[in-house]
Amino acid sequence: MLNHLHLVCLIALTPLGTTAAEQSPLKALFLTGGGYHDYQRLVPHLTSNLSQSVAVTFDVKFELDALKDPAFAEKYDVIVYNLCFDEADGALLDNAINATRQGKPAVMIHCAVHAFRRSIRVREWENCCGMRSKVHDPYQPFTTRKLDTNHAVLKRWPDEWKTLGDELYQTIEFLPGSYPLLKAKSPKDGREHIVSWTSTCGKGRVFATTLGHDFKTAADPHYLRLLADGLLWACQKLDSDGRAPPGYRK
Repeated sequence: MLNHLHLVCLIALTPLGTTAAEQSPLKALFLTGGGYHDYQRLVPHLTSNLSQSVAVTFDVKFELDALKDPAFAEKYDVIVYNLCFDEADGALLDNAINATRQGKPAVMIHCAVHAFRRSIRVREWENCCGMRSKVHDPYQPFTTRKLDTNHAVLKRWPDEWKTLGDELYQTIEFLPGSYPLLKAKSPKDGREHIVSWTSTCGKGRVFATTLGHDFKTAADPHYLRLLADGLLWACQKLDSDGRAPPGYRK
């Protein structure tokens, strides 16, 4: 009888039309570290805020030791890269890239797009990110513009959004298979650069943004929402109207 009552209670507490799988939070590996950024403060801020808006738990790893295992990504639903290492052993990058090629979703934040510039695998890493960029404008305010107002990731993004200060990464080459979401005009020279996009690397979906150098951007609720929706999109948990399945958005 007790088992029967327990089952009834579980059924009563489960929303109609929602499966147990839909209510399970996504599990993300958050790889971070390196120079030029205050990751010790930024990472707790990002992970705590994202987990308040999306059903996701984060396993945060500083440095790149996790990549020593070719199967490092197997127990995760998505890998988030928010790091800025100039160098990395080629075998570690091979493991990271192969995980995405084999279908593991990835989220690339800010300096992840500039990372590993001294590695022998930098070109392959850039291919996985979906854009080549080596330098950035001086730190300054700038405004973004939507390139596809109907894209699921941008449904809740303002038509014109301005950061109080960030590094505008210069687009050298926007790679085949990538789809631009946001661009910004350089206050320095008037050139336009892609600052957010989606891409594919093999079977894996990739969401990327070069925004997010420090708290001038990272503290903005719109930016946090962009990361949340980008993560959901990468995990195929966002429909064409920008809605997540029951239980995935808080």
